[in-house]
This record gives sequence, C-alpha cells and structure tokens, in this order.
Amino acid sequence: SFEFSTNRLAFAFDYPLLLYMLVSYVYFISLLVEMHNNARIIKFTVYGFYVSALVFLIDHIYKIFFTTEAYLSREYFLLSKIIMVSLAFVGLSSAWKLRKTVFIRFILGGGIIYAVFSLLTIISVYYKITIMGLYQYDLYFIGCLLDILMFSSALGYRSHLINNERIKVQEELTNQSLKNEVLLNEQRLLLEKENKQRQTLIDLNRNIQQELGSRLSSIHVYTELASKAINKDINKSQEYLDKASKLSTQLMVDMGDILWIAALPDDTTIDVLKARIHTHANDHLRNNEIEYEIHFSDVLNTITLNKNIISDIITKFKSAITILNIKNKVFIISIDIKDNQPSINISPYH
Repeated sequence: SFEFSTNRLAFAFDYPLLLYMLVSYVYFISLLVEMHNNARIIKFTVYGFYVSALVFLIDHIYKIFFTTEAYLSREYFLLSKIIMVSLAFVGLSSAWKLRKTVFIRFILGGGIIYAVFSLLTIISVYYKITIMGLYQYDLYFIGCLLDILMFSSALGYRSHLINNERIKVQEELTNQSLKNEVLLNEQRLLLEKENKQRQTLIDLNRNIQQELGSRLSSIHVYTELASKAINKDINKSQEYLDKASKLSTQLMVDMGDILWIAALPDDTTIDVLKARIHTHANDHLRNNEIEYEIHFSDVLNTITLNKNIISDIITKFKSAITILNIKNKVFIISIDIKDNQPSINISPYH
C-alpha cells in the first residue's frame, strides 16, 4: 500500500516475501546460466541484486521496529524496483550473449519478458496509468504468465532432447552389443580353429609314433632275422633284407604323407588332393607298367575336405593299389564318400 495503514502485520511480511521471491528467482537463473563459468558481468549483476535486496530488507526491518510507518512511498517503490530491474536487464542480456543453447535461451527469454512487464508495472503503478489497456499489477500477472509459458516450453524442449539422447544412447548400446556379439563369435570361431589345429597336431604326433613304432619294430625284426640267416641261408637273408628295405621305403612314404597333411591349410581344395593321389598312383602303378584311370566322385566337390578325411582317403588309396600287379590291363579306381567315410572301389576296364 502507498497509503498509511494500521495493518502493520501485512506491511511487515509482504515486502520480505516479495524480496525472497525475486532473490530465489535470480538464484535459479544464476545456476542455470552457470554464473561462475567465465561470466564476470553476470556474477557482478547477480551479487549486485543480492546486495540490493539485502539493503532493502534491512531498511524494511528498520522501519518495522524503529518507526511507525506502515506503507511504502511511491518514490521508494520506484527507486528500489528500478535498481532491481536494471540489474536484471544487464544480467539477462549478458547471459543471452554468452549462453547460446536453446534450452537456456528459452529460460532467459522468459526472464527478459518478466523483467519487461515488471518495468511496465513499475511505470503504471508510479504514474497511475494504463499500458496496453492494462493497469498496474495486471501487467505484472501477464508477465508472470508469459514467463511460466516460456519456462514450460523450455522444460518440454529439454525433455524432448533428453528423450532423443536416451534413444540415441540405447541405439549405440544396441549397436555395441551387436558388435560385441560379432567379436565373441569371431573369438569363438578362432578358439575352435585353434582347438582343431591343436587336435590335428596331437593326432599327427600319435600317428607318427604309431607308424614309427610299428614299422621300426618290423624293420628291426627282419634285420635280426637277416643277420641270423646270413651264415645259413644267404637267399633267406636277402629276402629278409628286401622286406626290411620295402618297409623302410613305405615308412618314408607314409611319414611324407603325414607331414604333407599336417602342412595343409584349412581351405584345401579337391585339386590338391587329386594331385597327391596321382603322385602315389604314378609311383606305384605307372612305374610297374599297370594302366589305370582314377574317377573322383562329385560328392568330393560339395564337402569340406578336412585333414582327417584327406588322411583316410590317401591311406585307403595306398592300401587298395598295393594289390594291383596285373600288367597290360586297365583298372578303374573310383574314389567316393559314403556315410562320411572314404570309399575306394577298383574294377577292371571292360
């Protein structure tokens, strides 16, 4: 009230509540615009606003306890409010230049609208005039309403950004999860490949040990027999030595196959196997003047030729051709896979 009133209680609490509302609003804005982050002029205006509010509060308390005043003069109203509004304009305009995000500028825009209508309210109150058809505190209420609308819009925009950010993060997490799954699958396949290679080496070592043990034992036996028979029956001794020689030759061939298979890559093609088969056929059959034709089943082109299958085919092929000793006759050698097992079939050509 700008006139004397006997209601000192209303006078005592009305103005401090108004100051509290303004200071809390400024405090909120100062936090929003990060007052301490390279913004000296904002810091100056905020602290200036706090000091001004404190001075006005002290003056108000003094009036309550040490005077009989129970009203606010129009001159004091004009001076105090102009100081606060001026500080608000300086701080808000400076913050507008420094802080360029949409969310903060929405809040600052609402604050500027609030300050403008506060200034219009001060003018209307002091001069007792209407502005835009509105009188005194009607202007202030309109400013508050617009500020609330701007603030609500800012919160809605902020919520929209947060939701989009959440969706983006979720998509990134999903993509990362898919990448991790791919990496895990690749790692699993790599471990399986290493396990297969390790098992192949184990099988290779076992085969080498078995071949060496068996053949060397046989060679040793024939050599012992030859040495015992050399003084009694030279022909028998020579027979034992020939058998020992054949076993040693066969051992070298088999060891060569084992080492050749161990060195094969995982993506071995049928052409590599065919070349090895023809090499063995030439060494045993062609050199013994035995004619032959080798037919490879089409199934071999459709399956994965791992080292175990290749080893079984070569072993069975060598065993099968050792029985062929008829010259001047053509043999058909068919190589097939039945029930995941190699099959070697030999028949004369008609």
